Amino acid sequence: MCEHNQQSTSNEPSQANLSQQITSLIPDHPVCKEALVIAQTSLPASVFYHSIRIFLYTAAILSSSTPSEDVSPIPATPISPHVVFVASMLHDLGTTPTYDDSPHRFEVCGADAAVHLLRKHQVPETSVREAWLAISLHTSAAIAERVDGLVRALRLAVRADFGMYPVPDLGVSGEAMESDEIVERWLPRLGVAGDLTGAIIQQGLRRPEKVPDNSWAGGLVRQRKADPNWKW
Repeated sequence: MCEHNQQSTSNEPSQANLSQQITSLIPDHPVCKEALVIAQTSLPASVFYHSIRIFLYTAAILSSSTPSEDVSPIPATPISPHVVFVASMLHDLGTTPTYDDSPHRFEVCGADAAVHLLRKHQVPETSVREAWLAISLHTSAAIAERVDGLVRALRLAVRADFGMYPVPDLGVSGEAMESDEIVERWLPRLGVAGDLTGAIIQQGLRRPEKVPDNSWAGGLVRQRKADPNWKW
């Protein structure tokens, strides 16, 4: 499991507030309440709101009636909404200073944290495994997209939030609403790209083993070393 420093504090924990419209969409399950607290007290506001958007997008992709294209022949494992929420909220938890001294990739640190939380709430191991895979593979281009179910949905949700995949249609309070309106009104971006990549780069410069050369994070660190002023 990914070790973490209990003495560390997160970088600018969000304490971000959520509208009633958004909180009403969070699954009513004890593990979701705990995951929300962990994310809200650990992540910067920009990454916290990003994680909420990822939950909305992931859930929408999973519930879409459109058949998946070009996916593995291995059938998807059905996943409950509370597991989707935990995976979404903790997928970037490994970027926080709590895990700066861990030798493991940030994706793995977040995945391990999700496993610990889900097991604490006695979630079935098949679902725990799917959550771990979804988080650990969410930056693995051309692999995660092929694994149908939560792994693919979370990966596509992340791509959608950074403009690399069509944003799925969302329905809020029974009313279809464009994603841009939701972001502008309730879930502002607040410079999430810079906050996330900045944290990942700092971790990689501190512990190079966290960012293998062939990983997305490794590419970020190479860019920063080549140009100290470079930003994603």
